[in-house]
Amino acid sequence: MRKLFPVVFLVLATLVAPSSAQSSTPVGAAKVPAPTQGDAAASEAVQVVDTFMLELGKGQLERARQLMAPEAIVLADGRVLGNRDTYIDGAAKADVAALGSVQRELVRRDAHAGPNFSWVMSELRLRGPSAARGQGDVVVETMLLARRGNGWKIVHIHWSSRRAG
Repeated sequence: MRKLFPVVFLVLATLVAPSSAQSSTPVGAAKVPAPTQGDAAASEAVQVVDTFMLELGKGQLERARQLMAPEAIVLADGRVLGNRDTYIDGAAKADVAALGSVQRELVRRDAHAGPNFSWVMSELRLRGPSAARGQGDVVVETMLLARRGNGWKIVHIHWSSRRAG
C-alpha cells in the first residue's frame, strides 16, 4: 500500500464505524461515532470534527475551510503543513484524492470540552484496496477546537501514522 502522507493523519478519524462494529467503512458509507465523554459540548466538538472529515472526504474544501479558524495550524508526521488556507489550498487536495480508496476502522476515540476549548483524539486503522487483512496504517489524530460565537472552530490538527502490525 502506498504511503498516504499527508492523508494518513487526517484521513479519517471521524467518518468511521464505532469500534464495537469492528468493520471497515468506505468514505461514503461512514457512520459517526459518539464521543467517549457524554457531555453536550464534547458531542458538539466531535460533530464539528466529523463534519470536517465528511466535507474533506467529499472534496468540499470550502465547507471544510469554514469549520477551521483562519489561524489553525495543521501538522502531519513531523511536518508543518501550514495554516488553514495553506492546508486547504495545498495538501488537502491530496487528502481528498486518497480518501476515496481508503477504508477506516475507528479503534478508539476520546473527547473532552471545557467552556472555551475542546479536544478530540481518534485512533484509526486505514486500509487501501490492496492491503491484506490486518495490514495497513494506524493513524492517530488530535484536533483542538476553540469556541467562537455559538459554535466550535478547529484551531489545530495533528496527525501521525505508522504501519500497522
